[in-house]
Amino acid sequence: MRGAIVVALAFALARGALAQAPARPLVVEARADGIFAKRVTTAHLGLGVTRPASRNLELQLVLGGGTTMREATDDHRASARADVLARFAPPLAVNSWGAYASGGVSGLFERGARGRAVLVLLVGARGRRAFIEGGLGGGARVGGGVRF
Repeated sequence: MRGAIVVALAFALARGALAQAPARPLVVEARADGIFAKRVTTAHLGLGVTRPASRNLELQLVLGGGTTMREATDDHRASARADVLARFAPPLAVNSWGAYASGGVSGLFERGARGRAVLVLLVGARGRRAFIEGGLGGGARVGGGVRF
């Protein structure tokens, strides 16, 4: 229950920040992520929406779903997550890649288990259409995808 409250609060804060930002286009992304914890492996496919809040700051909402496998049971369970992130991303030059850092909160949900909220810290590299990233948030995270 606490996880759902934290995610709802993060959504409300992000919405308020977006309401104050100048109108800019939304960027949609398709992504694949893996979360690797001590005895738990999670694989998610997801969609993200990013909106620039300023020249160097973007606000992002990611919704993903997939499967979680626990070592002890060797059982695959349906799982989902919701991330609310702020990304520091300097503007890109044409046809180049640039580094970024992001942080925020994630709600992790698994069938048959209680949901939980975790802090997320990521670093990554992105081009105009693609990105890769890694960091921490419920375990070691790796991900990548394409932006539209």
